[in-house]
Amino acid sequence: MLALALVLILAAVAYFLVMTLVDVFPLNNVRDATRAQQRTEVAINAPVMALPALLLGLGAALHVPALGYAAGGLALLNVVGGLLLWWLPYLAGVSVPWATAGTGVTWAELHSRTYARTVTVLPRIGDRPRPNLEHMILHALMLAAAIATFAAAAAAA
Repeated sequence: MLALALVLILAAVAYFLVMTLVDVFPLNNVRDATRAQQRTEVAINAPVMALPALLLGLGAALHVPALGYAAGGLALLNVVGGLLLWWLPYLAGVSVPWATAGTGVTWAELHSRTYARTVTVLPRIGDRPRPNLEHMILHALMLAAAIATFAAAAAAA
């Protein structure tokens, strides 16, 4: 279970890096982001996404299951943040306050400029922003990683 959890965490990080840095339109819309914006997104999110792998591996090496549970908690917090950012506006019509921090635009405006032309498979709910396929895949990987991380921590306990 440890190996599966580590693979899923690192797969989510690798997928995030590719989707943030490599133009694979229409799956993503990296072409509208500057290199500085891409570097900032990677510098903020990649370490937070990779930290559960470090904690889980360290916990396994040191035989400290609490580190594995901390890794699972952080992985779960990461996926909850992503789900709140993308799914709350779609399902409830409410954006989280930090969705567009420092940009001076609403989530709906940012979404329409950045993600509206990417692959989206969900039906419309009024004029609400819809999660795109790129982020649905990322969230599925992150959720699977969080579940596997908790399972690995439990197996080590």
